[in-house]
Amino acid sequence: MQPQISEIITAFEKTLEDGLFTRTEKQEIKARIEEANLEKRDLAFLRSRIFSIARERGNEENLSVIIDWLEVANKTLLAGDEKEKHAVESYFSPGNDCLIAIVNFIKAAQRTLKICVFTISDDTIAKEIAQAHRSGVQVQILSDNDKTLDLGSDIQKLAKMGIPVRIDRTSNHMHHKFAVRDSEALLTGSFNWTKSASLYNNENIVTTSDPGAVRAFDNHFRKLWIEMAQYDG
Repeated sequence: MQPQISEIITAFEKTLEDGLFTRTEKQEIKARIEEANLEKRDLAFLRSRIFSIARERGNEENLSVIIDWLEVANKTLLAGDEKEKHAVESYFSPGNDCLIAIVNFIKAAQRTLKICVFTISDDTIAKEIAQAHRSGVQVQILSDNDKTLDLGSDIQKLAKMGIPVRIDRTSNHMHHKFAVRDSEALLTGSFNWTKSASLYNNENIVTTSDPGAVRAFDNHFRKLWIEMAQYDG
């Protein structure tokens, strides 16, 4: 368990000592949640824990107090959940910020990872994609047909690992650079997944959990997946 989560649980428990959940206590816990930058699964764990606390502390004499406390505690968590849903982070290069953002985005995948990028030639990124695949994440890659022929391209290597790869069928370029994780989070921007993009180029990446944005890119990926050709290396 992360130290921040343990501290938040302790803070919730302390609010029950006098049976009052004051505005100050609520604001302090909200601040802790925001500072911890928790993911959905962390918030779900906290919600489960406060219900457990309510069950453990509740009895016939204090039932109404416990119910009131649980309502306030749950609303406090919902505020953190709402922030997570619409969180937006921005990163820029040159420098390693964009690379680190991509690596962390891939590492956080639990179920699915849909990658739609012009090219992949940064071995650090390729290794994280391969690790996600080995750990059981369903990875799919869309890329540009011409860029698969570039010296240093990692597309062929990833395809040989068993990762499904599809490429465009035309002389025009598939120039997107985005990824969708677990149909819950989006990474997109001008940044090519190459070493030169980190070292030299002025590029950007944005990550967001906004449901509308994630849904739009997820749907577009599905459309392109149907249209594009299987890559066999």
